[in-house]
Amino acid sequence: MKKTLTRISHFFQSRPRTDYFFVAIALALLAGLALWNISGPSIWFDEAFGAYMIHYNFLDIARYTATDVHPPLFYWLLKIWTAVFGHTEFGLRSMSVFFGMIAAVFGFLLTRRQFGRRAAIFGIFILALSPLFIRYSQEARMYTMAAAIVLSATYVLTRALETKGRKLWVLYGILVSLGMWTHYFTALAWLSHWVWRYITIRKTGARRKVLAKKFFDKKWLTAYIVAVALFLPWLPAMAIQLVVVQSEGFWIQPVGVDTITGYFGTLVFFLEHDHVTGWLSAALAIMGVLITVLAVRTYRSGNETFKRNYLLLFCLAAVPPILLFIISLPPLAASFVERYVLPAAAASAFFVGVTLVYGLSKIKIWKQLIIYATIVSMLVFGLSQMYYYGNYNKNSRTDVKTKQLVAQAIQHATPGEPIIVATPWVFYEAIFYNSVDHPIYFVDAQTNYQFGSLDMLKYSDDHKIKDLGAFTKAHPTVWYIGYFDGNVVPPESSWKQIDTTSVTSSIDGKTVYKGAEYQIPAK
Repeated sequence: MKKTLTRISHFFQSRPRTDYFFVAIALALLAGLALWNISGPSIWFDEAFGAYMIHYNFLDIARYTATDVHPPLFYWLLKIWTAVFGHTEFGLRSMSVFFGMIAAVFGFLLTRRQFGRRAAIFGIFILALSPLFIRYSQEARMYTMAAAIVLSATYVLTRALETKGRKLWVLYGILVSLGMWTHYFTALAWLSHWVWRYITIRKTGARRKVLAKKFFDKKWLTAYIVAVALFLPWLPAMAIQLVVVQSEGFWIQPVGVDTITGYFGTLVFFLEHDHVTGWLSAALAIMGVLITVLAVRTYRSGNETFKRNYLLLFCLAAVPPILLFIISLPPLAASFVERYVLPAAAASAFFVGVTLVYGLSKIKIWKQLIIYATIVSMLVFGLSQMYYYGNYNKNSRTDVKTKQLVAQAIQHATPGEPIIVATPWVFYEAIFYNSVDHPIYFVDAQTNYQFGSLDMLKYSDDHKIKDLGAFTKAHPTVWYIGYFDGNVVPPESSWKQIDTTSVTSSIDGKTVYKGAEYQIPAK
């Protein structure tokens, strides 16, 4: 068996072009897993917010997202993407699959450049099986786009360090800026580059003024001057957004010890800390110890160039979640959510790939196969959990069922019967499923426009009921749907209920998405 595996390995090692074969398989696997049932789960609020926004022009998109919490680049690109691929669940979410594949390619190129073909191949396959990465490759949000930018920028950085020119440094600065225009927490990845640069320069013996001079050399400064200059137009909007988020609080739970265990549990099993129990917790702990031991062995066995490169990959994987944990401590508002550090999660896949290839190189082949099979089994189990939970919001403990609720209301309604949504939050989700036969509305008087994310509704009369009496006079029978902890409560007590519907979550057993059909008495 050993001879057979050695021959197979030698066959591929002697043929560099077979890299394309493995990369193609890994990308096909990633795309297949991400596209599987991509149109099944209901659009949830964050996705729905973007889906509603891209109906506006590019300037209005910037204006409306400025009152929310994100920069506009993702929404601009999503508007272009859906113009080509359609304004459907597939059309919206497929852009994230595309950027997930781009991230995988640049992670492969980065790893192959620094650690060789075998480590890069193992890394890209681990990423293709990563439940957290696949999950957010299925969502119409900016997380895989951020990962693609971070990994491509890191690849460009490694090339720029080996050249005398400034073109690659300018390109690196452009990518840093694009990352900030996509998601603010890409700043954590850029800080990981700073941490790595500081450590590597300090390891040469440089201290104080010499260290500062080497750190802030002309090329490094050029890159970040370009990055800041390109981001400068949006900087005032970002400052306002951060102040609002910190002053008005946030929906994310405070960080604790369970945040750390939860991060690794989600990374491998797509389960929160309180669900990683029994043999799952044992497997995660054993694998964590094994990777740590192998990482130390791998680092110590390498030459200085290898150590520098390995440290870069480690910083990219470890520094962002550590920093996010620190800035989530009081008095700042908590902001630790795994998807915010998806670039680090992607880097972790390649870090593990390098660690396994080099750390296991001197042990027997059958032991290697057992370890690899165990890791693959853990990730496959994580994928099964990812598909089970779908877009279940683990932070708010909500299983979004707006799509199913609207479908049930339409099934019971007569042609032309409108659907009124109880809250603006569910309205954003429901309007995606609007139809000519069953138009969807919300009631202006019931809406508190406190948050900037509602400005698109506040300053537009589209699908807005400003005079409920006049509306119900024209439509004496309506469906009223929403998210209700108890019974459905209509806008006016005089409405007569004639039918009901609801959707029960198969995950938590809750029945909170409910609707009722009402006959409105004439006045």
